[in-house]
Amino acid sequence: MKKLWLLIFAVIPFCVIAQQQTEYNRKGDEAMKRLDYSDARLFYGEGVPYCDMYSINQLTTIWIANEQMRTSMHNQMSRCLSCLSVKATENDTTAVSKLILYYTEGIGTPKSEELAFYWTDRLEELQNPVPENNGYSGYEKPVRTPMQFFGGYTYSQQAPFGITIGGVGERFGWYVRFKTNMSFQSSDYEFSGKRFNREGEFKNNHKKKTNSYAATAGLLIKCTPWLYTSVGAGYGKRDLLYQYTRLNNDLEELETEWYKKMDSSYNGASIDLDFMLHFGFLYVNVGCNTLNFEYVDLNAGIGVFF
Repeated sequence: MKKLWLLIFAVIPFCVIAQQQTEYNRKGDEAMKRLDYSDARLFYGEGVPYCDMYSINQLTTIWIANEQMRTSMHNQMSRCLSCLSVKATENDTTAVSKLILYYTEGIGTPKSEELAFYWTDRLEELQNPVPENNGYSGYEKPVRTPMQFFGGYTYSQQAPFGITIGGVGERFGWYVRFKTNMSFQSSDYEFSGKRFNREGEFKNNHKKKTNSYAATAGLLIKCTPWLYTSVGAGYGKRDLLYQYTRLNNDLEELETEWYKKMDSSYNGASIDLDFMLHFGFLYVNVGCNTLNFEYVDLNAGIGVFF
C-alpha cells in the first residue's frame, strides 16, 4: 500500500504538468489561427521553461515571420537557444537542426558561421555514424569538443601592463593572468598618517609612485556560445610611495628618500571576477579585481582564440 501511494504522488505532478503544456500550446495554436502573434508568443512562452520542442518550433516560426516582434522576443529566443543547446549535447538531431538555423539567422544570438558549420558537421556525424570496426559494439568514449586556447592583453588602472592566457572546452576552462605597472621603486622607510619610522622633520616633495602587481588563476565557465564568466584568485601587492626630504633641527635639507604609506598599501589575496564576450576568433573582457577586499580595481582586455 505504501508503494502504491508513493507511485500516485510521483505520477500526479507529471500528469498536471502535461495538461498545462497541452493547454498553453492549444491556446497558442488558437491565437495563431486568428493571427494574434502577441498572444501566441505569450502562450508558447510558457513551454520554454520545460524545453517544450513544439513551443520552441512555434516561437521560431513567429520570429521568422514577424520581424517587428523580434526586439521583444530576444530574451525568449535566447532561452530557446539554451534549451536547444542542452538537447543537442544529448544528440537530439531535431535540436541540432534548429541550432544551425539559429546561428545562421541570428535568432536569439549573434550570427555565427563558425558555430553553424560546427553543428552542420555534428548533424552529419549523427545522421551518418561511422560503422564500428570488426563488429565491436563495446563502450566508446563520447566525442568531446576540443579545447580552444586564447591569449591577450589585460589592462587595469593600477596595473596597465598585463597578459592573460587560458583555454576552454565544451563548458569549462581555465585562465592565468599577470599584470603590473612596471614600477619597482624601493623604499627603506615607512609612515602612517604623519608618523614616520625614523626621527627628524620631513618636507613633502609632492611626488608619489605606486608599485603594483598581481598574479591570479581561475575557472572559466561557458554560459552561452558567446558569453563566458570567470573567477580566480592569487596574490597581489600595491605599495603607495611618497617622496620626502628629511631636515635637521635647523631645517636644513639632509637627504631625499621614498617612504611607503602603510595605511594605503596592501598585499595578500587578489580575487578576479570577469565577463568575456567571444566574437569569432576575437574576445573582449571586463570585470574587477580586489586586493584583500580593501582595494578594488577594474579590469579590461582584448585577445584572440587560436
